[in-house]
Amino acid sequence: MKSKILTLVVVSLLFSVNISAQCINGTKSYPLYKAGAQLVDKFDNQGLEIVRIEYDLVFSSKESFRNLTSDWEYSIMAFADNGVKDLNIKLYEYDKLLDKWKMVAEDDSTEPHALLTYKPSVTALYKVEIIVKEFYEGYNVARYGLIYLHE
Repeated sequence: MKSKILTLVVVSLLFSVNISAQCINGTKSYPLYKAGAQLVDKFDNQGLEIVRIEYDLVFSSKESFRNLTSDWEYSIMAFADNGVKDLNIKLYEYDKLLDKWKMVAEDDSTEPHALLTYKPSVTALYKVEIIVKEFYEGYNVARYGLIYLHE
């Protein structure tokens, strides 16, 4: 998958929509959902298949779980409202033999959105950790969107 093109699409959409969605800090959640809808529209028009969408609150970090198949290369992206200065994601594969999670990919950029691309070598259960590295002053919680997709 062309991760650079995907990154440009994501960045342009997120900067074109004012995402101030913190109900807790006095703003509304609709702008984040609207930004997610615009991403869905763009991805559908590019012929990409979205296999999971999730919206939730994050205070510092949050986990999401999904079985991924070795048949596809996945892009996993997270985006947050205006309270987040730096958002990261890490992808872990569950190692049954060792009975623990092993990190296999991460996005550790310093942006309020994160994107990683990964092709599993085995079909297995995976965990995505959404991490707020830094909030803007006055914020301690945010809404985020998480999208799993492939070609």
